[in-house]
Amino acid sequence: MYKKILVALENGPADTHLLPHICQLARQVDAELLLLHVADGWAARNFEQLKLAESDEMRADSEYLESTAERLRTGGLRVDTLLALGNPPTEIVKIAASSQCDLIALASHGTS
Repeated sequence: MYKKILVALENGPADTHLLPHICQLARQVDAELLLLHVADGWAARNFEQLKLAESDEMRADSEYLESTAERLRTGGLRVDTLLALGNPPTEIVKIAASSQCDLIALASHGTS
């Protein structure tokens, strides 16, 4: 069924609702998880072009990904992490394809 699930995290409250469901699915089908956060602030969007230093927000996002992954690994799951930079929808689709993910899981924070 699913071998690799990309989990797009936003580093916010919606993640706490998404992760339990995805972890249960991953256990049931023995899937690996790829936790992804796409930093899309000014520094992240211009990081390569302007040769910028990593921002505080990017460092916090990396720490969030790693602490979340470690917690899930402790629960017996196989987990990798990736912090991408740029436009979230574009990066999620690109990384899902290049990482050969079978499923993309994400939550909506409902801004309207």
